[in-house]
Amino acid sequence: MKTKYFKALIFLLLIITFRPIVSDESSIYCFVGDAGEVNPTQAMVVNALANSDCSLVWHLGDITQLGVQSMDDPELQESFLKPFKPFLETEIPFYLTVGNHDYKGDPSVYLEVAKNYPSIFHPSNFYTKKFGELCFFALDTTIFDKLYYFYKRGSQIRWLKEEVERLQDQCNFSIAVAHHPLFSSGDRDRANPQLAIFLENYVFGTFDIYITGHNHVLADEGDHKKTRQLISATGALPGGSPQETDLGKFNIETPGYLRMTVKKNTARYEFIDAEQDEVVWSNIKIGSGLR
Repeated sequence: MKTKYFKALIFLLLIITFRPIVSDESSIYCFVGDAGEVNPTQAMVVNALANSDCSLVWHLGDITQLGVQSMDDPELQESFLKPFKPFLETEIPFYLTVGNHDYKGDPSVYLEVAKNYPSIFHPSNFYTKKFGELCFFALDTTIFDKLYYFYKRGSQIRWLKEEVERLQDQCNFSIAVAHHPLFSSGDRDRANPQLAIFLENYVFGTFDIYITGHNHVLADEGDHKKTRQLISATGALPGGSPQETDLGKFNIETPGYLRMTVKKNTARYEFIDAEQDEVVWSNIKIGSGLR
């Protein structure tokens, strides 16, 4: 009897020892934004994500077009949960950030959504998530974009300063994700002054990459204060690219998403055309963690 149990124990140890180990560096991080409008483009992008090799996906805001007031709000089902069902059924982790359209309702509803759907992660409107030495900071930029939310700003700024200090020596590479960009070569030229002040003081010059939605394009806007700004916001409503893009920048209206791998201090990323399932732009960013 003892021999039987001993053999079983050895077999179990062999399984644990030799099973495939997926490291953080093998993870594929994907990003999509502005996917709250129910239309063929939304269905195309959701299907592309459901059939992708993404290890996890970040939603960059405007989860619904009209905002939601409660878990029972039909908009939640019709604009988000039902259209995203093919993706949610994959159980790929789904990390949310909120955008200006989400503030048309009560964005705290998404806290309840996350509690009810195991694959959805949204503990707060701003939070950090670490994958080894890769650090993500999810931010709420709508409270800086809209003047009447000024009373909400102090708590996020204090939290952000404390988290940057706490994680300063733990991050080989840092990424901030939020809804609003600082600038764009497309239709929306620049953030309003109050939002720009926040981004200039606390995001650019602090993080290696800043990834946003809002401007309905796929865009690589290059570096500002050594922070690379990327936009992935064609989840449902593409539009807003310039007639001519500056040399070294990328900005198109194609439905799709951003795909990224990070190894130590180097991110390799590419924008994926959801309809053709092909890479339309790729680039590399070497980072330095948190500054």
